[in-house]
Amino acid sequence: MAKEKGQATTPQKSKMDILEETITELIDMVGKQSERIAVLEKTTGKKSGLFGGKRKRTAIRDTKTGTVYVSKASCAKNVAGEFGLDPLDSFAWYKIQAQDPERFVEATEEERAKAEAKDAERLEKIRLEGQAKLDAEAAAKEAAEEKTS
Repeated sequence: MAKEKGQATTPQKSKMDILEETITELIDMVGKQSERIAVLEKTTGKKSGLFGGKRKRTAIRDTKTGTVYVSKASCAKNVAGEFGLDPLDSFAWYKIQAQDPERFVEATEEERAKAEAKDAERLEKIRLEGQAKLDAEAAAKEAAEEKTS
């Protein structure tokens, strides 16, 4: 493209100038988003983060058996077989609810606390059994090493 006489030329911005402007715009955008997040946290009372804040497990009571489960997921894993579902299916709870919506109800705080204590006891028992097994294996290995020495 040929330049005509008398035509004013505008200086082109260097790549560094363009980059600097872009970075400045991004910093401004991040600042505005941070302000919006702060306003939302104040109005909703939730901390921002994955899934909009800390999720709370909902304890569930099976009205048929009276069993209280610490969460919807643990309930689904335990009763999925009765409904012909895979216990590892992430959506089993919702499928169960669709088949029998009145069987499961939200447990009271007292029931939830008892279920969590029972679950903690079960996990502690599993941990102790595992530790005992590891200790027995270590003792057997040590005894075998002593015999070979």
